[in-house]
Amino acid sequence: MRSAIMREDTAVLLVVRPETLAVDEDALVSERERAERDGWTAGYAAGLAEARAEVKMAAEQARSRQDSVSRALDTAVAQARDVLETEHDRLQHAAAELAFQIAEAVLARELQLSSSAGLEAIHRALAESPESDGAVVRMNPADAEAIGDASQLREGVTIVADPAVGAGGCVLEVGAAIVDARIEAALARVRKVLDEAMGKP
Repeated sequence: MRSAIMREDTAVLLVVRPETLAVDEDALVSERERAERDGWTAGYAAGLAEARAEVKMAAEQARSRQDSVSRALDTAVAQARDVLETEHDRLQHAAAELAFQIAEAVLARELQLSSSAGLEAIHRALAESPESDGAVVRMNPADAEAIGDASQLREGVTIVADPAVGAGGCVLEVGAAIVDARIEAALARVRKVLDEAMGKP
């Protein structure tokens, strides 16, 4: 096959041989396969990088959520502990108050049933007092009237009616010594012990 190209006054004869137009099919296939491999490799690398980025982001989000949950749990536990401590203290105080009220009720009932509560109080006071020839017992007028004279007591004991002393108790004066055997004084001592145990001022 021959072609001639004419340029003005100069003639150039271009000779193209048929064999130069032959296509190397193996080379084309090889080039196509290489291009496919390059494209697949590039796509795979891009996809892998994107997947890694998504995994990293998901891990960071999960870690953030986990931290938030952990902080929330810590806060909830602290609040629950505060509530339990508060309720524990409140229940302790309530139990102590209930015990005190029960003690008051029992004592009041015992005083009502006892026919000699004043006399028993005198005996308790005398047992705690020093020996002496003279002692003054101050007690509620109703108890003093029920006892009558002090002949049944230790020698030298004088009974004085004193409305400031509650029923069932007495105040014994022996010289400079004073024995407070009043029911209200005993309850006050119990109350003080309970308050100190509960941390009350």
